[in-house]
Amino acid sequence: MAESSSVPAAAAKSDAETEELLDRMLTRLALCDDSKLQALLSKLLPLTISSLSSSSQLVRNKVLEILSHVNKRVKHQPEIGLPLTELWSMYTEADATPMVKNFCIVYIEMAFERAPLKEKENLSPMLVVNISKLPQQHQEILMRIATKVIGECHASRVENEIAAKYKLMNDSHDRDLFLEFCLHTVLYQPPAQGGGSSPGLSIAQANRIAGKVPLKGDMLLTRKLGILNLVEAMELSPELVYPVYLAASADSQEPVVKRGEELIKRKASGANLDDLRLISRLFLLFTGTTGAENTATDSRVNPGNATLKVKLMAVFCRSITAANSFPSTLQCIFDCIYGSTTTSRLKQLGMEFTVWVFKHSKLDQLKLMGPLILNGIVKLLDGYSNSESDSVARSTRTFSFQAIGLLAQRLPQLFRDKIEMATRLFHALKVESQSLRFIIQEATNSLAAAYMGASAAVLTELESLLLNNCQVEESEVRFCALRWATSVFDSQHCPSRFICMLGAADSRLDIREIALEGLFLGKDAGQIISQNLDHRYPKLGEMLDYILKQQTKLLDSYEMREQKLLFPSKMYVAMIKFLLKCFESELVQNSSLGRSSEFLSSVERMCLLLEHAMAFEGSVELHSTTSKALVTIGSYLPEMVSSHFASRISWLKHLLSHVDMDTRESVARLLGIASSSLPVTASSDLIRELVSLFSGTNKRFEVQHGALCATGFVTADCVSRSPSIQEELLQNTLKCLVDVVNSESATLASISMQALGHIGLSGSLPSLVCDSSSVSILELLNEKLSKLLSGDDNKAVQKIVISIGHMCVKETSASDMKIALDLIFSLCRSKVEDILFAAGEALSFIWGGVPVTADVILKTNYTSLSMTSNFLMGDMKLSLSKYSSDEKNVVSEDCHMVVRDTISKKLFDALLYSSRKEERCAGTVWLLSLTMYCGDHPTIQQMLPEIQEAFSFLLGEQNELTQELASQGMSIVYDLGDTSMKKNLVDALVTTLTGSGKRKRAIKLVEDSEVFQEGTIGESLSGGKLSTYKELCNLANEMGQPDLIYKFMDLANYQASLNSKRGAAFGFSKIAKQAGDALQPHLRLLIPRLVRYQYDPDKNVQVRVLDTRTVLHCFSLPLFLTEVV
Repeated sequence: MAESSSVPAAAAKSDAETEELLDRMLTRLALCDDSKLQALLSKLLPLTISSLSSSSQLVRNKVLEILSHVNKRVKHQPEIGLPLTELWSMYTEADATPMVKNFCIVYIEMAFERAPLKEKENLSPMLVVNISKLPQQHQEILMRIATKVIGECHASRVENEIAAKYKLMNDSHDRDLFLEFCLHTVLYQPPAQGGGSSPGLSIAQANRIAGKVPLKGDMLLTRKLGILNLVEAMELSPELVYPVYLAASADSQEPVVKRGEELIKRKASGANLDDLRLISRLFLLFTGTTGAENTATDSRVNPGNATLKVKLMAVFCRSITAANSFPSTLQCIFDCIYGSTTTSRLKQLGMEFTVWVFKHSKLDQLKLMGPLILNGIVKLLDGYSNSESDSVARSTRTFSFQAIGLLAQRLPQLFRDKIEMATRLFHALKVESQSLRFIIQEATNSLAAAYMGASAAVLTELESLLLNNCQVEESEVRFCALRWATSVFDSQHCPSRFICMLGAADSRLDIREIALEGLFLGKDAGQIISQNLDHRYPKLGEMLDYILKQQTKLLDSYEMREQKLLFPSKMYVAMIKFLLKCFESELVQNSSLGRSSEFLSSVERMCLLLEHAMAFEGSVELHSTTSKALVTIGSYLPEMVSSHFASRISWLKHLLSHVDMDTRESVARLLGIASSSLPVTASSDLIRELVSLFSGTNKRFEVQHGALCATGFVTADCVSRSPSIQEELLQNTLKCLVDVVNSESATLASISMQALGHIGLSGSLPSLVCDSSSVSILELLNEKLSKLLSGDDNKAVQKIVISIGHMCVKETSASDMKIALDLIFSLCRSKVEDILFAAGEALSFIWGGVPVTADVILKTNYTSLSMTSNFLMGDMKLSLSKYSSDEKNVVSEDCHMVVRDTISKKLFDALLYSSRKEERCAGTVWLLSLTMYCGDHPTIQQMLPEIQEAFSFLLGEQNELTQELASQGMSIVYDLGDTSMKKNLVDALVTTLTGSGKRKRAIKLVEDSEVFQEGTIGESLSGGKLSTYKELCNLANEMGQPDLIYKFMDLANYQASLNSKRGAAFGFSKIAKQAGDALQPHLRLLIPRLVRYQYDPDKNVQVRVLDTRTVLHCFSLPLFLTEVV
């Protein structure tokens, strides 16, 4: 009991002693001079404050009395220092009581104001280490002290040892608190006269930064610069420091701005702008506290200033996370557009951010924001006047329209149910400045996709909108109307196709192209249709009904063609071509339509429309297109067209003198078709009238040409009929045609020959009775034709030689056949490719088995086999398939067997292995023509091995045309041959490509035989050219080495070998497509060769080899990769 009572007594004694000690210290303090006060305080102050840990009220009162005395003594004497280190040590002691810490923090703050700069600089980093573990009030005081020291010591630079101390701040909570305080300090601005807090801060945050005295002037400047320097020296991640630097770049003081911008570029440019925490901090800077009704007034964070917002928007426009931060994204956009403190620049950036959001936001978020933002955009656009020329305003409108286009792509359902937005954009294209129209045009085109699949009512409204806008003055509006017509509606939609017809006559090329694309009449029409397997044309009747609804007078037509065109000629051209496509498509889909009264009625109306298009004021292109369209209809429905135009003969005759040659020829064909519905007597009168037109004197060329063409077509039709025209009339007609050939120019002579050829297609031409004796027409014209064929008029030569072939189709006279062949063979040295092709076509007609009949030639828009097949560029079989017919020409087989034998001998014994390269070229063209056009003929089938050998030999030709045609021939032979033939051909090509094959036949050389192309091996000693065999021999003799000629020939053979490989590469790509697995055993040898050939100096070889590798790649990729590796 005695022991227990002694403890309080001891404690009481201790407190008493402490009180006595403190009293003595107070006395000593009072007696101390100011000069010695600092030394006394260094010991007295820590001891005094530590006494506050006592629970004795008397002790505490004594401590307060001493501290009060100290405060009075040092208050006005800042030179008297306080024991800073000791106070901080006491504060950081683990067992320090709260009261001791509270008083320590007060005197630490006072000591820092009096401490030497170096001491403050060294101790300041210690203040913020573990700061997150301190009470909030102490945190604020210590960070204020630290930032004040940072401003005083580090405004210009930070020493490495000091930076190292700050880097000891390892705890993320400490670092975040410190950086947040730094950010708020950078955001802090001197308070205005009206009060309030800085932008980006709440009142509480501003007070926390400033403490009791507001910061301003140089003090604030140095503090911000010091913070920036220190944050840089701490080498933190860009995402942590980015807000600090960004806030600095938007400061009101220029040095801070420059330093902030510099640090963003140097230290924070690599920041991850999709970091969610970073973007959240930046959104808080932009919008401040949202939903402020639940937040205390002092704690409501104000939005950043306009400058900072501009900087922040530039960041948001590069962040996908920012685009997906609903609702902050939405608040940010609306603050830019409608905020009370917004500027024109912020409106611009707000719309730019809107574009970014519409492009990158997730669909579920966009569905929430899209409708609201769209309404905001519409109100923003309505708030601008079209006359505003400010660049920022223009840019804002630009982004607004761009945003609408993007939203239409992402959320089409927002627009699909009504056309208000479409109407708005089309109107904007008319009234907005030129600089904005391109963006609006893009937005309008994007909006089009939103209306695909819209309701019938909406589509009907769209039809009216597009019709009203497809012919306005502004080209951008017209372009969009056409784009909508071709994309929103399907290919069977008549109103949209009519809009395309209107666009086909536009003054702008791009609009015309898109219009023709919509009508499937453009350059890539075939490719477009092949890609769109569901493509279908409207029904002819429906399309016509819509067109006639727009212009009922389109069916008006007069014999003198004085009617006015109701549309531009180019529109008529497009309209007619499209109607013809509709006609052919409908007829092909249902061949029985030709007997349908409804369909025939539509065709009748189409013919009337075509007649209207032949008005005088129409263009040459329109008249040519129209007349060819009538012929095309006649080729499908000959009886209907024949009966229709039988009553329009006079109208057709007027057109025979048209200024355009194509139109005259088409009208002449129509006369031939129409004459089949005329009585023989009427046809005979027509022929007499036509003959009188070209046999008279002083006639215009156009009149003569039209009459000659028509005479051929009408007479051919009459000859094929039974009963035919009178023999006397036929004889007279043929004599007049022969007279034209003999007496007129090459052009008219060729046209007259063409007429004779057309008549010859319908029946064998009779001999002409001259002075009681009969002479065949070819015999009469032999001499004249020889002169014409050796002339310079290449087009006339082509017509004449093809006509000779036509005349011999049903010829039975061996002598006439010989004359015809001699005339054709006389062209074997021609260097004009078109003439060679025409001669090959003529030989094909003489040979027999061509894939066209007399009716195809006479009653369609047929031109020639070579033009139809286009065998150098296209697929011959496909292009000739529409002319295939089971009809066979009945002729004397004995006569034609002799002719075929003659042609074969000429080709294989004289031309293909001739010493002259031009003859070899001619032989190649002619053999290819026979193989292509008469490939199904039994004689050709028997000759296939010999033909293959010839083409294989010709692959080594230096002449590029010969080589190309030989490779094409190889492909055709492969297609025609049986399995054995195909295998032999593949083997031959492989041996040629790999260099293991040998030429089976040699060419006999004569003096002027060309061994090398000119310039290949330089010049002779005298400077002359070196190419022929004679020139090479002369060079060998001049050098005194006659045996050198053998070296030259070895070199020539090696070049021929290289040429053969190149030629094989030409043909290989086509055969590889068909050969398939037959090439599999050879791939290991072929692929390395083909890889090397793709670097051949000849660009054509490179292209062909790449084509071949593409084909091989399809079925040999593993082996191909193995070989390459």
